[in-house]
Amino acid sequence: MRIGLMLQDSSCRALVLEGRSVISVAEQQQAGSLAEALDSVLSSLRLQFESRITDVTADVGRVLAAGQPGDVVAIRISPRPPADEFHRTRLPALIEPAVTRTVHVRGGHDLRGRPLAPLDLKAFLLELPSILSGGLRNVAITAVGSTASPEHETHIADAILSNNSDMRISISSDFYSSVFRDRDYTAVLNSALMESGEELAAMLEEAGKRHFPAATLSYARNDGGRAPLARLAVAPVHALRPEPAMAILGAATLGGLCDGEVVVGTDEGVSVGTIRSGLPVAHSLIRQGYGASLATNAAVVEPYTANHPVRPDIPSVVADIRTSREIPLDYGLLPTLPGARDLTLIGCAATPLTAWIDRLERVSGQEELQSVQHRAEEEASSAVVQLGASPTDTRIIESNVFAMPYGNPGIVRIRVQAAGGTSSPGEQTLAAQTMGATA
Repeated sequence: MRIGLMLQDSSCRALVLEGRSVISVAEQQQAGSLAEALDSVLSSLRLQFESRITDVTADVGRVLAAGQPGDVVAIRISPRPPADEFHRTRLPALIEPAVTRTVHVRGGHDLRGRPLAPLDLKAFLLELPSILSGGLRNVAITAVGSTASPEHETHIADAILSNNSDMRISISSDFYSSVFRDRDYTAVLNSALMESGEELAAMLEEAGKRHFPAATLSYARNDGGRAPLARLAVAPVHALRPEPAMAILGAATLGGLCDGEVVVGTDEGVSVGTIRSGLPVAHSLIRQGYGASLATNAAVVEPYTANHPVRPDIPSVVADIRTSREIPLDYGLLPTLPGARDLTLIGCAATPLTAWIDRLERVSGQEELQSVQHRAEEEASSAVVQLGASPTDTRIIESNVFAMPYGNPGIVRIRVQAAGGTSSPGEQTLAAQTMGATA
């Protein structure tokens, strides 16, 4: 049995899933604090299910988004500092005030991983005492060309940690985008959320282990997967917006859909996503108009329109989770899951562990390309095992190779996603009578 949790403000809601059957749904628990609400919900579930609970996965996205970002020192590595104000890196207005100090370091690489300028580590070490004495623990490091070579970023991070191991450091090469601004924004936001991530991870760990000491504790990610709580303190940005992915996964779980299309009707409108090998199809950026994009893998969920192509050969499920269902869904859609509720919680309970390999590689031919791609698949599978999945229960969800533009022959982007743990494609489908009983 697996628990899906939704945390928000000072309230908590939970759902228990066995296979694809919803066993129990806890009412929203409101308390004086989030920790009290969480404890109340888990205490109630412990009395009902005790040691039968194997996994607990929490959606903490709303809590992270509502919190106050911590102050950040931004370290930017490039061959030269910006020539003028126009060329400075601009962050979205919501996060820009979090950067209290910006430090430029000479260095950076091109797309082939060749240094554009030698790293001026000596000059940075002269600057380091003033950074450490400022009282801030959050540092974001972004280097030009770090997708091809993270070497300069890691050298700066090592220099900081060797002088103060308590610093929270986020490096932009952990987040793939070919755009410096996107990686910088993501690294800064991730760093600003690290303290909140630490606190949430500690709270969930303490409550989870007290009530379900044998259960695996995880948090929900934007791509429809999950990761161990320890990763929440390191990469909280991936936990920011998991609800769209979890709702798609929840509907697919109820419908027993491993590959196909998921349509969800809500009070805000009708959206559509695609399930592949039991997980939502994801892209690597969350776009925000003309502002910087967030470099985190997120489920592709789009508005359903009258022009949406309907293909009878593609399996699909339609869930109607509107508050009132007196009026039929738009576009003549007929729900195939009429009693569906709490899709996000079902997705949280059903989600597997996921890991990504997303980087640039140099290849000289088809044989080397295949070798590089195979190695990336092995690394992704190994990463899922390191997160806690069984070596016999891992699968590749996505494995793609992209040519790079701008006249860079021999440089390719390798993008691989692996999954393991719960929510395997072979799980039994939910019985119709179970859906009716838990609606």
